[in-house]
Amino acid sequence: MTVMESLKARAGLLISGGLSFVAALALLRAWSGDPIIQPSGDVGILIGVAMVALFFVISDTRGRGAR
Repeated sequence: MTVMESLKARAGLLISGGLSFVAALALLRAWSGDPIIQPSGDVGILIGVAMVALFFVISDTRGRGAR
């Protein structure tokens, strides 16, 4: 499986997981009175999603395949 095939196969999971995390984080920030958008801290969300995508790609290219 190539990198693009892996990302296409896992796109729904990555998008829904990322959006769910962002929604929960925004709710917690709003509840505590913090600004909802914090650019310096929100970069970590993008890094986390990229790391999960990299894990999926490595798993899929090693032959495990999309589940």
